[in-house]
Amino acid sequence: MLGTIVLTPGAATLPDGSASNLAPGMSVTKSSATAPGVYTLKLLFDASSEEWCVWQFRMPDDYASTPVAKLQWLAASATSGAVVWDVRISATSPGDSTDVDAQDFGSANTGTTTVPGTAGYLAETSITLTNADSLAAGDLVVVRVARAAADGSDTATGDAELLAVGLSYTTS
Repeated sequence: MLGTIVLTPGAATLPDGSASNLAPGMSVTKSSATAPGVYTLKLLFDASSEEWCVWQFRMPDDYASTPVAKLQWLAASATSGAVVWDVRISATSPGDSTDVDAQDFGSANTGTTTVPGTAGYLAETSITLTNADSLAAGDLVVVRVARAAADGSDTATGDAELLAVGLSYTTS
């Protein structure tokens, strides 16, 4: 069976904006449909600067295997090119001889997805998190998501707007 943890834009922690800590913008967008319009919360990742955000949670007790991140996003203006996403994990088990305040992220897990041919259409990037920092059930987990703007394969112009992240895993 599969378990899923849903990470929403509103629950993200944004970095302080200092050098190497660039935060994505956040916007609330109202649908152009007739009232009552749908509102969506989005994290806006720039095409030229690596911006990132994090979520933290306790890994459920039924976690058994390598997770997969599924990022749902849209291109604000691009109708061609690709977006590269970078997802990293920091996992700390209770009783570890690790200072949580000094913990670092594991290596990058990346995924590249071609932009839909029409701006504003939903895309999904699926990334198997093989570099999961020895993640285990009951761990304190911090997930970092960034657009890898400097990656040569990231060729889409304009913002990539992140709407949701699902973290799926096999249950025990």
